[in-house]
Amino acid sequence: MGSSATPWNQLKKDDLEIGIAAMNPKRAKRGRPKKPHGKARDCFLGSVRLTVDELAHIEEQAATAGLPVSAYARLVLTGRKVAPRQTPIEQALLVELNRSGVNVHQIAKHLNFGNGVPNDITAVLEEHRLALEKVVAAYGA
Repeated sequence: MGSSATPWNQLKKDDLEIGIAAMNPKRAKRGRPKKPHGKARDCFLGSVRLTVDELAHIEEQAATAGLPVSAYARLVLTGRKVAPRQTPIEQALLVELNRSGVNVHQIAKHLNFGNGVPNDITAVLEEHRLALEKVVAAYGA
């Protein structure tokens, strides 16, 4: 024969149990856990017929929101708000406004505790004014 495998009738009892345990179909499942009842998206709405222009419009809106068409359609059909994706410029403006707003908040807190007017109030207010000018220039508001 030439093979080095032990025939099944010569295996010890422990060897057989290990082999049977390895073939057991009830082994621990791996991978992503199942979603609880009501959370899995297992219902199907059916097909929706659209014109080429309607489909192009939906695909454009989904791309603007940074979503796949199915996720965009799900949000629209369930009446949820779909926010457009922020551009890097908008994110930078938001960071700048937040930083300036934190400084103004610190000044207001300082004044509310009766500590008087801080020494750097003019610099902070100027920084806030510049941040607002950037927003106005970016949006033309």
